[in-house]
Amino acid sequence: MADRIRKLSQIFFLLLFLGLFLHARFPYESGWPSDIFLRTSPLVALTTAFSARTWIASLLPAVILLLLTIPLGRFFCGWICPLGTVIDGSDSVLRRRKPAGGRESVHFRSWKFFILIAVLCAALFSWQAVWFFDPLVMLTRVLTLSLYPAMVLLIRGLFQFGFASGLAEEQWYTLYDWTQKWLLPVQSASFEQSIPVLLLFIGVLALGLVSRRFWCRNLCPLGALLGFFSRFRVFGRSVNQECTSCSLCQRRCRMNAIEDDYTLTNTAECIQCAECATVCKPKAISYRFGWRKSQGRIDLSRRRFIQATATGIVGLAATRVGAGNRKETGWLIRPPGALPEAAFLDRCIRCQACVRICSSTGACLQPALTQGGWEGVWSPRAVMRTGYCEYNCTLCGQICPTGAIRKLNPAAKQLTKMGTAYFDKSRCIPWYRLEDCLVCEEHCPLPEKAIRFDEREVRTPEGEMRTVKFPYVREDLCIGCGICENKCPVVGQAAIFVTTAGE
Repeated sequence: MADRIRKLSQIFFLLLFLGLFLHARFPYESGWPSDIFLRTSPLVALTTAFSARTWIASLLPAVILLLLTIPLGRFFCGWICPLGTVIDGSDSVLRRRKPAGGRESVHFRSWKFFILIAVLCAALFSWQAVWFFDPLVMLTRVLTLSLYPAMVLLIRGLFQFGFASGLAEEQWYTLYDWTQKWLLPVQSASFEQSIPVLLLFIGVLALGLVSRRFWCRNLCPLGALLGFFSRFRVFGRSVNQECTSCSLCQRRCRMNAIEDDYTLTNTAECIQCAECATVCKPKAISYRFGWRKSQGRIDLSRRRFIQATATGIVGLAATRVGAGNRKETGWLIRPPGALPEAAFLDRCIRCQACVRICSSTGACLQPALTQGGWEGVWSPRAVMRTGYCEYNCTLCGQICPTGAIRKLNPAAKQLTKMGTAYFDKSRCIPWYRLEDCLVCEEHCPLPEKAIRFDEREVRTPEGEMRTVKFPYVREDLCIGCGICENKCPVVGQAAIFVTTAGE
């Protein structure tokens, strides 16, 4: 019964996670916070607090989860974690033909503690590395950049087939209007870095070929953190004298948490899934409250601890040595309301929640690669040729779980300068062809217009006299929203572009 309830719980929280993910779109109602799962991760809360040197109040749900873990153990991993549910589903497919053998090796189990210490150590030196390992961040990112866009393309293709068939046309349009309200975006978006993000996710699932829940057992630093706090739990597995030592519980344990003495459980590894109680034929296993001696052995030697600390420091040094200066290039434009660059990178967890919600409005945000150095990989940047920052939109700040992007009201946002636009006169139609083009000025959202015209009479190369409106930018008014660059009719590189100047 407990096993069945757990599976229902996993399905419920996975559907809730997906529902909140789909909810992150314009118009966004913050009464249903789409970032609540991200704010529930103690690993995100701890590393961000270390890196930013301050406590972030929005991450209070993570503290609540940590406090519940102390008496209840790693229930989050077995009952709630959406990535754990996806891995369970993937494992059931990948390992369908593999019979349960003897107890699997515990050799790799210390790796997750190694990774946890390295990530925390790096955070102490203001290098935010949690984005690569946190399961909630990982799942949000792959949904945003890879899985959701692929699903949208598939569904749109299905509708195009239905419309083209001419069969039940009215029903097809009714269904399309319904899905447009909650599932399909107003515009299809494509994202940079979608392939590497997808390959990383596939790699995590493919580890199931080695053992059940390989990621959760051996690599997940969030599981390691929760395991450390669950060592003294008061609710857990209990074995009575009816046990026949058949070892079935140990062989079926997805976390390899049952010791060779089947009455003992490694509480740092057990995720309270209760599968052992379900498969136990004499019903010798139950889950109950009661104080018991701690059995939560942490598989991490002093040498491994020192190695993990050194790894975090070396990783920090490697990213800092190879870091580029974004002010030298001027192309790495951050979202409106972003903290100063160093503080922004300390808080940004690369979850792509801002990229996801931006795709439902102006669609300018994309994950960076190395434009800001290795330290800024997969952090959000504005690419104005593919989108623009909507003048009245404040969604990225509303959905950021760590405050890397500040919440702005519309009035404050409209005064926030992301950068400044400049003309490339060698490509601008009025400047090099001596023909009027008003597109950039017409789209400028500022009431007073940051793009103005200098109207002059000029002589063309053919000798004809012509009055031409030459555009120029009022740098004191321009906020760098990028709609001018996005709408520029020049093919290829736009004749007007936005840089970080004046941000």
